[in-house]
Amino acid sequence: MDIYCRVTETGLVPLDDMDWELKKHLKVGTDVRVRISQPRNIKFHHKFFALLQLTLDNLPERLQAERNIYSIEALLASLKIDLGYFTTYKIGDGREVVKLRSISFAKMSQQDFERFYDLSITCILNLYLRGTNRKDLEQEVEAFINIR
Repeated sequence: MDIYCRVTETGLVPLDDMDWELKKHLKVGTDVRVRISQPRNIKFHHKFFALLQLTLDNLPERLQAERNIYSIEALLASLKIDLGYFTTYKIGDGREVVKLRSISFAKMSQQDFERFYDLSITCILNLYLRGTNRKDLEQEVEAFINIR
């Protein structure tokens, strides 16, 4: 059973009624195994996809055609390859298969996702939107989020 808690001065406190109900099933004095993980920030996740949308919207046509990037999914795949965020496997007949790594909430911590985001911005500035200022791009992303 997983419950979500907030850290307080006196310990961990369940976040909502459902979590309190789950906690009630634990008997006082019993030992339990606890796995601590900090859930990813959904707002930061939205920020990343706003970055991808702005990049796609401003991608030079030549680069779009060269890399065949016409969707958010294609841009994300291209970024993962540029950042080395993939694994290659050899299959039976000797061919290599590329498997992109996941950035899902279950596969990546908030800290790792923030690093991936930062590396993505650097990659976008160096390969996709050359000549764009980092600060300007970050301000555009924030403005894009606030519009929605």
